[in-house]
Amino acid sequence: MAEHTPSIPKPDLHGSINHVSITVSDLAEAMKFFGPLLKFLGYTVGGIFDDNRTGGRLTFNINESNGTAVNVWQAKLGHPFEVYEPGLHHVAFNVQRHDQVDAAFELVRSLGAEILDGPGEFPFGPGGYYALYFLGPDRLKFEIVHMPLAERNYRQMIDALERGSR
Repeated sequence: MAEHTPSIPKPDLHGSINHVSITVSDLAEAMKFFGPLLKFLGYTVGGIFDDNRTGGRLTFNINESNGTAVNVWQAKLGHPFEVYEPGLHHVAFNVQRHDQVDAAFELVRSLGAEILDGPGEFPFGPGGYYALYFLGPDRLKFEIVHMPLAERNYRQMIDALERGSR
């Protein structure tokens, strides 16, 4: 009888997120919050610099393990962010383990975040969805989530790639 090999997701950049840019009312102050959070999530946090093309100030923060970036810009207008107005609702970051959601909770709480919900289980993903929702600077909404099924699929993909490179 033929041996069944499980279907392994193939890595593909098509449709993946390259970067997210957010704007804040006080860039230096906001980076006191985002710097530690982004470092916890595996990002290298850049310094604040002036972008001569746009006249803006920003930080460029990249996670070299997955190629994504989170750029934080100084806002030009004084209109405060509102979650349920047209535009971005929230940004969700994956973590690899359940306990990292709990560690993120402790970190963002110590940084002054307003905790909206969690950490806890939510009915949003097959195989489990353990998440934390919070507001950061300028009441921007964020989520930290661990999805065991996504973690398992990712590990299978990495294992298959490593087996193929031997």
